[in-house]
Amino acid sequence: MKRIITALLLTLLFLSALLGTLAAGPNGALSIQLYSWAQGTYTPAEADAVLLTLNGEPLEGDVPAMILGDRTLAPVRLVGEALAAEVLWVQETGQVLVRKGGSEIVLTADDSTALVDGAAQELPGGVPAQVVQYEGVDRVMIPLRFVTETLGASVDWDQKTYTARLTADLEPPPEPEAWVTDVRADAGAQTVDLTVSPMTDYRITDLGDRVAVDLLGAALESGFPGQSIVAGEQLAGVRYAQHGPELYDGYDYTVRVVLDLQPGTSYQENVQVEVRSDGLRLTVRPSEGQTGFVFVPPRRPETFLVAIDPGHGGSYSGAHYEGVSEKEIDLAVSLKLEALLESLGYQVVMTRSTDVAMELDERADLANAAGADLFVSIHSNAADGWPDYQGIFTYYHPSSSLGAILAQAVQTPLCQITGGIDRGIQSADFVVLRETDMCAVLVEMGFMSNSQELNRLLDGAYQDKLAQGIAQGIIRYLNALA
Repeated sequence: MKRIITALLLTLLFLSALLGTLAAGPNGALSIQLYSWAQGTYTPAEADAVLLTLNGEPLEGDVPAMILGDRTLAPVRLVGEALAAEVLWVQETGQVLVRKGGSEIVLTADDSTALVDGAAQELPGGVPAQVVQYEGVDRVMIPLRFVTETLGASVDWDQKTYTARLTADLEPPPEPEAWVTDVRADAGAQTVDLTVSPMTDYRITDLGDRVAVDLLGAALESGFPGQSIVAGEQLAGVRYAQHGPELYDGYDYTVRVVLDLQPGTSYQENVQVEVRSDGLRLTVRPSEGQTGFVFVPPRRPETFLVAIDPGHGGSYSGAHYEGVSEKEIDLAVSLKLEALLESLGYQVVMTRSTDVAMELDERADLANAAGADLFVSIHSNAADGWPDYQGIFTYYHPSSSLGAILAQAVQTPLCQITGGIDRGIQSADFVVLRETDMCAVLVEMGFMSNSQELNRLLDGAYQDKLAQGIAQGIIRYLNALA
């Protein structure tokens, strides 16, 4: 009896192994790890290996194509570069950008929607682009038929051998007539410099709240789109991207640069174009006769969440002069700023709304957990032994280029509206600037150690101006993102 049972068990094990081999497909099974971009974790999974050929030749990489569920997935870089496309992985956003000629595909990890030439397109079967690890190597995988056909190739499937046969015309695209080697915006001067080699024909289109500058026959040297935040009174930001023959007949390439204008600014009144030997300079100036502060209204404020951090609080009183604690001034101005931003349509989260003590890390953690778009910490300054010293500073973290832009965006209108002495922007390794995930600044509104400035800081009307100036900086910065 024992021999019969042993024989049956061996037979069952053999059949199980045989069925497993058959189920794995002709090229074998793959033990993989699926990476969740949102959670930062790996999950074990099994997939069937798929062979790839391109124009009859094997197409192989360090991570093979595979069948996962009911979809054939392939490494986007392997297939994209084989089809003469440029492929770029953006670690910060979990995105893959694929460009060939004038077409561009943007894929985001764990997202079943792709952008094809700026238009949203659902991936086949709702299967997202995903990071797959095989034998210690991570690659972004994408539904094979989607990426190949979008890049102009065709796919035939051989069920018997689990082989995807790709066919494509790999004749190289025509060379651009010119290269755009630099797009540089100067927030202080409100200028945009386009460096083009050699200089080519251009077209300018007035689109009301923005201006499109098209450089005909030109291609971006970097190959991929970009954006700069300027956050000035007239110029909000600059965007640029590569386009193909869809924009202009007779041109295989066009680089489009878009200047986003602040509300109330127009191309006809405010934009000056200067043609140079190495490109174009666009300068955005105030309207004729326009002097002093210009109020900039918000653009799509309901889409943004602003974190306001009143300095100190509770047992952390901050500076103390003439019977007044800094924490009182910081909270008073912060509450006015909160009310003003909410009246304009912004969402606001406060690190504190009453006289309570908070650690610095707690303030950053609160803003991070809320998913705020930017963080503004409100403080009052002091300089012992310098009773005559006055003025306004705005600080940003030295590692944040966007922080410097936000700091200047706040500093300029804040000094214009209040008439305070402009001490400029400075970098500093403050905890609330270093530990916040979003763009962050810290505003020092004035010196309590100066009796005149302290009296202004305690005046309700002056506090209103402080709130208005900081709000204007926030508006100018966020308008470039709207």
